[in-house]
Amino acid sequence: MINWIKGLLVGALLLPFSFENGEDIRYFQQSTIPLTDSSELIVTTIYDSLSSQDIYQVKTSTGTPVHYYIVFQEGVCFENECRPLNILIYWNITGRYLGFELVDGEFLSKFDHEPFSQEEYEELDQLLADPFLPLGNYTFEELVKSPDTVSQSMDGVSGATMKDVLEYIVPGAAYTTHKLWNLIHGPIQQEVIRLTEQQLNSSLFNKILQSKDQSDQTWALERIAQLSDLDSVIESMVRILLEGEHFQSYLLLKSLSSKQLESEHLQLDLFSLIGKVDYSIENMIFDKLVDAPHLHPSVVHASIPILEELNGPQLGKLLKLFSHHKVKNLEFNQALKQMVPHDNSFVERQLLQFLENQSQSTDSSGDL
Repeated sequence: MINWIKGLLVGALLLPFSFENGEDIRYFQQSTIPLTDSSELIVTTIYDSLSSQDIYQVKTSTGTPVHYYIVFQEGVCFENECRPLNILIYWNITGRYLGFELVDGEFLSKFDHEPFSQEEYEELDQLLADPFLPLGNYTFEELVKSPDTVSQSMDGVSGATMKDVLEYIVPGAAYTTHKLWNLIHGPIQQEVIRLTEQQLNSSLFNKILQSKDQSDQTWALERIAQLSDLDSVIESMVRILLEGEHFQSYLLLKSLSSKQLESEHLQLDLFSLIGKVDYSIENMIFDKLVDAPHLHPSVVHASIPILEELNGPQLGKLLKLFSHHKVKNLEFNQALKQMVPHDNSFVERQLLQFLENQSQSTDSSGDL
């Protein structure tokens, strides 16, 4: 039925652009994964609130998911005159709105039969890209002042919409704006997210982190616990902790699972950041290492050369970390003894307390 659409999509379609000519109208946001080679299409059918809907997933020839789209068909009525609407709606692999396409002369109209202008298409594109609009809080009947006009004109009468949402709709196209926004940010979006989560691996994770869209990066960081192997993404994680925004660093550390924290590679790379990141992120690193099921001996050995460089709060956090994991290491203890007496009396008391607890410990687990 729609093989012609499949053929159309094999090519460099989803570049960030808008385009209109005598036949096709296309508006797109930036895609995380650009379509740069031949693609295979995988069809998955889901049920949304409207009808049973085919979702088309586009992958590269190497299996990387690129985007999803649906063919949305509905009759749009103006003053009891209806015409079919066929529009292709696209989602990025992270679930955010990607764009729409009208082909073969199809177009959008307002309540007065007037086709959308280029400026109105651009406005619609930007409205659809905003996931925080209040349009999901209202039914279309609530959106217009006179419910009896809904059956007469599906796009309502210009000026009849609620004043507090006027800025969120294309003038004269309340129904179209409301319908498309809720379709894009509804159950299909959640299904798109679920489909990508099923395919999330280290390679795809790294690709999403390289996205220029910060919401894509946030999407990936929120799901880092789903990765079974972190070794190939640790370099990207360290770069975020060193160079990324504070919220990204916080989200990354918060999302790490206890199972992932068993990794010696991860523990060492996190510990190597002590003294290189800001105070709050440094505290979170210490806290995450406390959450680890166990602390690898290599972390203890890595701490010895930097003991003299640590300030009071850092040293206090380190001693609490090692106390929590019941670390007993003769070389480490000897290095602490060499720091006594200390210029800072508070630090000296911490050192002496830790050494005293070590000497009194009856832990028979042996040296780390």
